[in-house]
Amino acid sequence: MAARQQYTLTQMQDKVYDRLQHSPFWTPSEVTGFINEALRVWSALTGYWKQRVVLTTLPTLPYYSLAGFLTFGMHVEWNGQPLTQSSVTNWDKGDYMWEGNPDIPQEWAPIGISIIAIKPADAVGQNSLVIDGMSAAPVLKNAGDFIDIGSEELDTLLKECQYLAAFKEGGEELESAKALHTAFLKAAVVKNEKLLASSFFRRAVGLDTDQAGERPRRVKAILPQPIGAR
Repeated sequence: MAARQQYTLTQMQDKVYDRLQHSPFWTPSEVTGFINEALRVWSALTGYWKQRVVLTTLPTLPYYSLAGFLTFGMHVEWNGQPLTQSSVTNWDKGDYMWEGNPDIPQEWAPIGISIIAIKPADAVGQNSLVIDGMSAAPVLKNAGDFIDIGSEELDTLLKECQYLAAFKEGGEELESAKALHTAFLKAAVVKNEKLLASSFFRRAVGLDTDQAGERPRRVKAILPQPIGAR
């Protein structure tokens, strides 16, 4: 895998404008919107940006906020011991009093986007809770804001930016740019093979057909709207 490199917003804008032949048809604000839109979709599809959060447990507290640093916890440890992932629904069905029986934590469950629960709650507190998960996609606002990304992923993001820019042109330009979006989606599969379990996603990238023997359909489904075009 190629080493990651830092790219500032200014550098990203320049690279997008290179693909747009430096046309003044798109403003810097619009190009920034394309970049951040591509980053958000890429992050949602692949979980590319990851982070570790270390918290200290409090006595009898079952719920912990990830404070916006993580959008979903994927692996949780208590004092170095992995906790088994479950769900609050299962806990409620098995023991509706689970919140009030603190002991040594054995399981964890995601709640919403950035909150997790542990069961049982830590009886004594002051122990280590380590969460490894997906971090929110970076948002580039100022010229010096930057992302860390590999060269292959950078090229993929630039293709998606070019595709998003084509919405402003419409017509044949947008139609021809759909191939760039398909390449973006296929690159996401390389990073996250779980996407292949979705028949909707498979049809979008041309891997499935409507009927036996049919050729794959062209992309018509997944069309993220650029900022300001809704």
